[in-house]
Amino acid sequence: MTASACVLCERAAGLDAAEPGWLLRTDCWGVSPHPAMPVPGWVAVQTMRHTEGLADVNRSEAAELGPLLSAVCEAVTRVTGSQKVYTYSLGEGCAHTHVLVGPPSAGLRGGAFITALLGRDPSLADQATADRTAIELTGDLSSRYLHEKGDIT
Repeated sequence: MTASACVLCERAAGLDAAEPGWLLRTDCWGVSPHPAMPVPGWVAVQTMRHTEGLADVNRSEAAELGPLLSAVCEAVTRVTGSQKVYTYSLGEGCAHTHVLVGPPSAGLRGGAFITALLGRDPSLADQATADRTAIELTGDLSSRYLHEKGDIT
């Protein structure tokens, strides 16, 4: 697959002007609201260049991923109050390297929640709450992650 045929590459090109758009963006990675449905607290962490799995990331991308995922999980915990934050990356529906991160909701946990999320269960979606949560996550990530990293963009 090429970047021009990739749904996440196409989506990334429009996120600079979108609302809420990028919640956090570095040279290597971008964090945005869940790309498939508005589930409060769920975000996608994706490479800024087209890669097709963690085996394709370069050293800079690999070095940044661990601290970034940790910061995103901490921010999701602070903003949503959830005691659990899930992460997963399948690469089946979209080959572009991305990790989805977020809290369980709708009274579902573990496999039941992931099944509902993958099945795009409409009971998980709440656009207004997802938008408010995204704004709060943007503030949290910019005030903590970028300041700690020393890279305000």
